[in-house]
Amino acid sequence: MIFEEKKINLKDGRTCTLRSVEIRDAESMIEYLRMVSSETPFLLRNGDEVTYTVEAEEQLLENKRNAPREIMMVAQVEGIIAGNCGIVSIGSLRRVYHRCGFAIALKKDYWNLGIGSAMMDYAFYLAKNMGYEQVELEVVEGNTRAKNLYERFGFRETGKNFRALKYDDGSYRDEYKMVKILAVQPQV
Repeated sequence: MIFEEKKINLKDGRTCTLRSVEIRDAESMIEYLRMVSSETPFLLRNGDEVTYTVEAEEQLLENKRNAPREIMMVAQVEGIIAGNCGIVSIGSLRRVYHRCGFAIALKKDYWNLGIGSAMMDYAFYLAKNMGYEQVELEVVEGNTRAKNLYERFGFRETGKNFRALKYDDGSYRDEYKMVKILAVQPQV
């Protein structure tokens, strides 16, 4: 879905633009994904596993722009993609139509500037306007910064997936499942 661009003032005085991803972002998005995947052990993939072609990334971005109930948002600072987040449909069946998934990542150089909170505020506003009632995510054990942020935004832990991630050194980490209620629809 394409949504209205929003500008925010960062804690360091710079301006950040929150906007829909565009096809021309494909190459920058691939590099961004490689970087954020290399900066933290808390994302799904390692940096060397970001192997998308520009053409495949362009198709993915086009699909996100055309999906009526999904968004891919980028946070751009001084022409650089600093972060991104997404709202993804759980499914189109009536019993799960009220649910969406959420994911977010931010380059380390842009932590603690208010970008993550601004992206979440705007993404959840858009999710509610798309008719979602609850947002779901997973957070990796040990990622206390993210878990604390999610809790500040009203997420609560609902379960745990044991040994969800296996690292190259043979160690494992669990994932916590979290849910945020956006709206409660009256029962008919």
